[in-house]
Amino acid sequence: MNKLWPICLLAVAWSVGPAIPAWLDGALLGHGQTDLYPSVWGMWAFSKAQPGLPGHTPLLGFPEGMGFYYSSPLKGWLATLLLPWCDLVTTWNLLVVGARLATVLTTFAAARAWGFSTRGALAAAAVYGCSPFFQGYAVEGIAEGTDGWTLALWAWSIGAKRFRFSAIALALTLVSSWYLGMVGLLLTVLAMTHDRRAAWGLLGVFLAAPALVQFMGAFPGTSPLDPAVRAAMGASLAIPSPGWHDGLQPFAMNTYTGFIVLAAALSSRTRWTAVAAVPAFLSMGIGPLYDLPVAELVRFPYRWHAATLMLLAPAVAIAAERWRWGMLLPPLIVLEGLLLSPIEPIIPGASADIPPYVDAIDGPVLEIPGPVAMPPGIVNPSRARARYLLYHQTQHGQPSPWVPDFNSVGVGSSDGAQLLRALDGLDPLTGAPVSAEPPWQALAERGVYQVVIHPLLIGERRSAAAAQSLEAQGWTRTFSGPDAVIYTVTGR
Repeated sequence: MNKLWPICLLAVAWSVGPAIPAWLDGALLGHGQTDLYPSVWGMWAFSKAQPGLPGHTPLLGFPEGMGFYYSSPLKGWLATLLLPWCDLVTTWNLLVVGARLATVLTTFAAARAWGFSTRGALAAAAVYGCSPFFQGYAVEGIAEGTDGWTLALWAWSIGAKRFRFSAIALALTLVSSWYLGMVGLLLTVLAMTHDRRAAWGLLGVFLAAPALVQFMGAFPGTSPLDPAVRAAMGASLAIPSPGWHDGLQPFAMNTYTGFIVLAAALSSRTRWTAVAAVPAFLSMGIGPLYDLPVAELVRFPYRWHAATLMLLAPAVAIAAERWRWGMLLPPLIVLEGLLLSPIEPIIPGASADIPPYVDAIDGPVLEIPGPVAMPPGIVNPSRARARYLLYHQTQHGQPSPWVPDFNSVGVGSSDGAQLLRALDGLDPLTGAPVSAEPPWQALAERGVYQVVIHPLLIGERRSAAAAQSLEAQGWTRTFSGPDAVIYTVTGR
């Protein structure tokens, strides 16, 4: 037990420490301007669907519904178990902190299985489990990103020579995140050059096949990415500005490794460092690989960085065991990552408050302004709207006719798409003129009985135009507030 206290201290400090301010404030862990609210909504929607892997949701694209595949089925299944006992905010925060804790612990166990001492295993856990790479996922609120423990579990199975179990671990990795799954496949191939029995892990692809089929069925419009956009989503060789230096840095895209990690890995003079160059190059998003089928669909090549970290971890572990002051490596690695990487060292919090107008929603509802689809690689200024379009739905539970693009992943359009595009005239982001008579009655005929207008977002002029046209077509104002006005079909 005396040998375990250092890893327990590291795991708790890493998982809980950066989350304390936001959690004590009652906030959701993550940044509200990026993927957080869609991730929390997806977890909730997954838990409300039929058990298994839902591929469709009636909550969006009303009345037809739309294709739906939650990016983190693991968190969806765990949330299904937790939500009867915990509220949504606590459930999300517990799963984020739990994933961070598990990633550090399983990396330590994997390093021990590969024959490293406690000192070396601690250093490996700091390199992979406490990396700015995973900190970025927590900061941005990307549900599937924080589950680095699944890949570490695969690494443990190979080190422990549990090759048949490695198939289950790889399947778990694929289901936890498609990107982490592609990393697991690459590492499996590399492991086969060391021990052919690692090929057992490839059976994990077949075990995870139902999830892949469900994903492809939910998003049939997925298409190859523009090479220029992919390169922009790749690793950068520039030295970044520290995340605490220039204010909020909410985006997860980073491949910061650290000067200490690189120096230790190079000093180890092992094949691990040389092999790590393979995923490091892939993470740049360039090269002939991306002309091949499947690889051409990779949207965020920087996520190969998980493989780079996994391969550098044993190299640094070797250095930690050789150096007299090797026990200092883990805290120094963590501190450098938090202070010099481009990611915020403290996980921000997003408001979990539900405003009063939400309680007045009691039927299928259209909220204005709605989502705006943007091409991959273009910052989407409408992402903040996910708070009321998605997160508030977890409170009122009513379906919406909007069909969000979910980070530019292609989705099938609903029959009411043309109607909704006409209503985009109320959205200043589209540049379209305000329609003199938006077809509100056609909306009611489709079963949408309430319209919520957010005056602070669309402006006084547009808000007044929408209100006037609604009242002219027989809708009644049923709620008035500073941040929302609700109109309901008269007589309902």
